[in-house]
Amino acid sequence: MNNNRDDWRNDRWDHRDDVREDWQQWGNNNRWHDHDYWHHGCWGGHYDNYWHHMWDEHPWAAGFGITAWGVNRLNYWFGYAPYYNPYYYQPYPVSSTVSINYSQPLVVYEQQQYTEPATTTAAAPAQSAAAPDAGTTDPGMAAFEKGREAFIAGNYDEAMQGINAALAYRPDDAALHEFRALILFATGKYRDAAATLNAVLAVGPGWDWTTLSGLYTSVDTYTQQLRALEDYIKQNPQAADARFVLAYHYLTAGHSAEAAQQLQKVVAANPKDQVAAQMLQMLTGPDALPGTNPEPPPAPDAAAEAPQIPAADLAGTWNASGADNAKFKLELTADGNFTWTYSSNGKDTKVEGVYVLEGTDLVLQPDVGGVMLATITPPQNGAFHFQGLGGGKDDKGLDFRKG
Repeated sequence: MNNNRDDWRNDRWDHRDDVREDWQQWGNNNRWHDHDYWHHGCWGGHYDNYWHHMWDEHPWAAGFGITAWGVNRLNYWFGYAPYYNPYYYQPYPVSSTVSINYSQPLVVYEQQQYTEPATTTAAAPAQSAAAPDAGTTDPGMAAFEKGREAFIAGNYDEAMQGINAALAYRPDDAALHEFRALILFATGKYRDAAATLNAVLAVGPGWDWTTLSGLYTSVDTYTQQLRALEDYIKQNPQAADARFVLAYHYLTAGHSAEAAQQLQKVVAANPKDQVAAQMLQMLTGPDALPGTNPEPPPAPDAAAEAPQIPAADLAGTWNASGADNAKFKLELTADGNFTWTYSSNGKDTKVEGVYVLEGTDLVLQPDVGGVMLATITPPQNGAFHFQGLGGGKDDKGLDFRKG
């Protein structure tokens, strides 16, 4: 028994490392591609201790560590978890034909292909690589570079024009949306900044301090803008949108405790802000939310002794119904492949990949990266219950039936 338990734990640790590496790979492919001349990375160091705690002590709830963003990303893509942006109020047009809709998270899965940009650059602060010049064959990057240079020079109206033009070509580029949120912050448009950041942070961490500070010629300028936001909140203490933006900036600057304090007030004022709630949980633990008293997850030994569901029992095609007439089809093969189809409002989303069973835990790993974690019941009478990780306290799961 002890040998089996040790093997199980070793497998779990190996899977933990695989998942973390997979998140990094997704980030490299999809979040800051084409931006390595100014983008230096994202938040780090805030969640590692809690990440290890959840994997080592509560494996089923592991996603409330650093890969909660990866879990959310898959939940949104699979259609399993609904998303609500409490700060969004209308589409934002960036061209005559393209509007940005922040009512949905910025979920991107495959690296977009663009023509290789030129490598010469106009004058700009020292960076790790050369920025594209205005003659690049990628018009989105050329427009962004103009906007970036305008921002560094303090010309925020021109910077917004540049980022809007860039988003017309690259509407799924999360780095550009985060840059747009920075312009909105700099000009005191905190609700719009919050709407943009909520959609960005739903599926990935924000910029690190090196990246953000590199967009200012003087830290004093940024500090003045941050103090303006803090003063605004003092005058408008119920402004959850402004507090959400402030929590983002505190995290970017490495002030985790101060960020958690702001997020606590955001969640108290706006319980529907699920992104703020999950960020708070990642910072302080699963019992951080006001009025919650979560049931403790199973202890590691109990999880290790969970019955192993044979893959043969799951082989076949399973169907389930969700909220708002959504339909789900899960096809599982005995050799470990899956196809997940989500249908809603006449649109089908299909995801393919491989799966692993660990006791009653089902791990779905799409071909394009990421991981979706769920616990399932042993199939009985042609049915099983699927409870995904990170679906929220009101998540009832899905009941799949064969056929």
